[in-house]
Amino acid sequence: MHYTGTIWRPPYEATSLLLEVTAGCTHHKCKFCTLYHDLPFKFRMSPLEDIACDLQEVKRTTKGWDSERIDRVFLTGANPFVLSYNKLTAIADLIHKYLPSVKSMGSFARITDVTLKTDEELTKLRTFGYDGLTIGIETGDDEA
Repeated sequence: MHYTGTIWRPPYEATSLLLEVTAGCTHHKCKFCTLYHDLPFKFRMSPLEDIACDLQEVKRTTKGWDSERIDRVFLTGANPFVLSYNKLTAIADLIHKYLPSVKSMGSFARITDVTLKTDEELTKLRTFGYDGLTIGIETGDDEA
């Protein structure tokens, strides 16, 4: 598994498989936040090849019934939900290919990441298993 910098996850994701799909944060302007300041870049998406390799490693190292017990994946990075609908569905396809027991996926998101997607895209992403977005209240967006 590859990870860049410190990996953050909500406490309720303690039993989820942590899969790095992004590193850093697209916003990177919160005055109080220093979570990703140690990275030499602001934000990047993990190449799909890296994601596939990580999922293959999980499948290989959790042979048999252990891999069937993995039913949730938490996508790491400050706001992986900023990725396009097509990239999120490609990631879900990889997860289901290598870990068919996975039923749900979650990630951090900014409120603006959600508003970039149409209602139809959000509904379809839900059918792929995206069902738990952790949205920070620190958005700084008065309307949100």
